[in-house]
Amino acid sequence: MRSGLELAGRYRLEAPLGQGGMGDVWRGVDQRLRRPVAVKILLLSASADGAGVARFRREAEIAAALNHPGITTVFDIDEHTDGGLHLLFLVMELMRGRDLASVLHERPGGLPLAQVTDWAAQILDALSAAHRHGVVHRDIKPANLFLTDDGWVKVCDFGISRLADATKITATGSSAGTPLYMAPEQIEGRTVDERTDLYAFGCVLYQMLTGTTWVDTGSGVGAVLYQHLNQIPAPPQSVRPDIDDRLSSLVLDLLAKRPDDRPKDAATVAERLRGPDPRPSSSGGPAAPRQIHPERRSGDTLPPAPQTAGRPTMGIKHGGGTATAAIALALLCLPGLLVMILQVAELLLRFPGDAPVTLLLANLAVSVVEGYVLAKGALLLFRQRTAGRWMIAATGGVVAVHGMSAGAQYLLTGGRLSMDTPASMVVFVVAPLTAVVAAAAMLMAVLPSTGRWCLRRS
Repeated sequence: MRSGLELAGRYRLEAPLGQGGMGDVWRGVDQRLRRPVAVKILLLSASADGAGVARFRREAEIAAALNHPGITTVFDIDEHTDGGLHLLFLVMELMRGRDLASVLHERPGGLPLAQVTDWAAQILDALSAAHRHGVVHRDIKPANLFLTDDGWVKVCDFGISRLADATKITATGSSAGTPLYMAPEQIEGRTVDERTDLYAFGCVLYQMLTGTTWVDTGSGVGAVLYQHLNQIPAPPQSVRPDIDDRLSSLVLDLLAKRPDDRPKDAATVAERLRGPDPRPSSSGGPAAPRQIHPERRSGDTLPPAPQTAGRPTMGIKHGGGTATAAIALALLCLPGLLVMILQVAELLLRFPGDAPVTLLLANLAVSVVEGYVLAKGALLLFRQRTAGRWMIAATGGVVAVHGMSAGAQYLLTGGRLSMDTPASMVVFVVAPLTAVVAAAAMLMAVLPSTGRWCLRRS
């Protein structure tokens, strides 16, 4: 392929956008309507028969007619001959964003649960719409799930897998389908239906949750296919403990070997995904498809992955309770530190010649730093940053030691063991109480549940 090539006298290729095993994707221009488009070019081998191509065209036309916001819009399907090469090409909307595969590559620990739920619901909604019209995708995988920079998920390449199986469009003549996401019945060449797509979706959902595929990818393709046919997946919860039983069970049901043991359709999966407290819809029905403004459907840049999901609530089940406690206790230390700072400053001003200036200045500086770091740590932890957790833990320990030693410092520098002065009240009451609160903040921060809360950051 080359820049400037015109397909069917209408679509001019401008620049390559990506390359895959089943063809190249180019940015192009529809010269008749003067709009940017994406063009997927499939090289047909000599063994490709006309009947197979016709079947693909019919299925692609059905998918194009779905007109669903979660399915890539196909504008045209045609053939072209260039220098003896027989090409089949699809003209599609040009989207801004990147595919799920590139996002997962950057998140080896998995995606935030709220984001997984949001994207999964959108994928299921698109699959449900396609399945209702008798269209089965046959190759659901992260590379075929496109995330726009507006936060929407688009399912791409409906029908192309059937074309590959029927006409051997891949350059090697191998059949289509991606081993990491193929259902057992697809591997064995048996009849496929919508439950085949649900199995592949289960593989994708597992990877979104854990950051890894459930099959061992360290061996060859044959071993991967064997695992799909014979091996029971490890529960996602065993890889990522903050996944609840309901979601872990749903993934395992999607990965059942027998189609009859899987959920019956995408709508059923969406209902189970939402759980007892539906987020997307107050009526309890399937999530309403998001409406994408037409003017935001096109473009040619590939920006960073969208951040679409709202921040999850600080639920106790996922570490929000201990994180909240750590934040609150860290903030409760601030009034005590402020009183200590003011008391030291007063001593320096009232008794400039008699007071141990070096020791007081050191205490003043330490207290100021402690207050700043605790406040900063509380803010970061509220934002689910791991750094905030460790700032509270480390500084809480320092404040605990500092507060407990204040009384000893006071006595060693000539102070009296009494409660008749403001200074003695600070060192014998305020400082120890602040130390106890700081120690509690440190304990809450180091708990594993607080760490899980930080892992859920979107």
